[in-house]
Amino acid sequence: MSLAAFTAVTVVLIGDAVPPFQGLDASVTLWALEVRADPLTAVAVLLHHIGQRPWGVLLLAAVAAPLVYLRRWWSLLLVLTAWLATSAIAVKALKELLGRERPVDQLIQETSPAFPSGHAAYAAVLGMAVVAVAVRHRGWALVGALLFTAVMGWSRIYLGVHWFSDTVAGALLGWGIALVTWWAFALPGLVPVTRAPSEPAPEQVRAADD
Repeated sequence: MSLAAFTAVTVVLIGDAVPPFQGLDASVTLWALEVRADPLTAVAVLLHHIGQRPWGVLLLAAVAAPLVYLRRWWSLLLVLTAWLATSAIAVKALKELLGRERPVDQLIQETSPAFPSGHAAYAAVLGMAVVAVAVRHRGWALVGALLFTAVMGWSRIYLGVHWFSDTVAGALLGWGIALVTWWAFALPGLVPVTRAPSEPAPEQVRAADD
């Protein structure tokens, strides 16, 4: 569902230089400009640094560390695969393919194309990693993951480096790749390279982690 929605937005951008949702994008950006204040700017800039190297990688490593401690190698591989597929491949390729221009009034300087938001995609994958770790409190972890992704998306709009649709698309892309990866790793017949004796077989991953 996430990837289908993302694909629909992408197709619209490819087929129309001025997408039908550009008016909404402009309105949200204008609102962000009107509410700018020093405390909000400090939070947005902090999130900017959290979502890029090296801090983004270090934060993901910290979230994934319990998987190493618990020897949940299958879940760790899932998290790393989703992150690499999203950040290192999909986001970069789509930015180059679409080449969408960023908003003009930026509080920080970004020169790469706008669509999709890499920070929003990263936040979605990081949230998935938290959900993978939090076996016993997955519901609360999911709520936190959604909130973190939403706040990250807000920060990109607030800083003037992304349109609203860029952040929505980035989140959909991150969630979509994470969910597809999760599903693929749970397919019967797949055998992980290394799995702790206490970790369930691949076909039981979804049930055991829920």
